[in-house]
Amino acid sequence: MTADDWSALAGVSSTALALAAVVVALVAFRAEHRRARFETARALHQDLTTGEVASARRLVGSLHYGDFGSIARTNDWASALTAYFTLLWCFERIEGGRTALLRGGVRSFPRFPRSADAVRYLDGLVAWHVAEYACGFAVTRRKIAEAAATEISDGESAAGFRRLLRALQDDGIIDRGYGAGDCRGSECPCSCHRRPTP
Repeated sequence: MTADDWSALAGVSSTALALAAVVVALVAFRAEHRRARFETARALHQDLTTGEVASARRLVGSLHYGDFGSIARTNDWASALTAYFTLLWCFERIEGGRTALLRGGVRSFPRFPRSADAVRYLDGLVAWHVAEYACGFAVTRRKIAEAAATEISDGESAAGFRRLLRALQDDGIIDRGYGAGDCRGSECPCSCHRRPTP
C-alpha cells in the first residue's frame, strides 16, 4: 500500500468513527428524551393523586356522591370552592403537559413510531379520572352555587378540563356520552347516578 492508500484509509476510518459517534449520541439523546417524556407523564399523574389535589379530590368527591339532588351539608363552602378550583387547575396542568408532550416529540426520518408512547401512557393513567369528573365537576359546581347562593365564574379554569376530555374522547379512550359540565341526573353516564339492576 502506498502512502496515499494509507491516507485514504485513515480518512475513511476517521469518517466512520465520527459517524458512529454521532449515531451513538443520537441513540443516547433519544433514550434520554423518551425517559424525560415518560417522567413528565408520571409527574402529571402524581400531581393528580397526591398532596393538596388529593385532599381536594376527597372534598369534591364527597360533594359529588353525597345525596344527589340535594345540597350537601357543610359550614365551609369557601373550602369546597377552593377544592373545586384546585382540582380544575390540576386538570388544566395535565392538559397543558399533554399538549407539550404531543408537540415536543423527537422527529426522525421516517417518523419515530414510539414518539406518542408517553402521551398514550398519560392518557391511560388519567382517563378514568377525567371521565369521573366530567360529571363530578357539574354536580359539585351546582351544589356549591346553590349552597353559597353565588355564581361560580369558572369558564377559563374549566376550559383546560374540557379540552382534555374532548381529546380523550376524540382518541376513543373515553365514551362520547360524557359531557363536561353536563350532568343529566339519572341519564348521566356517571356510575353514581345509575340505578342498581334488580
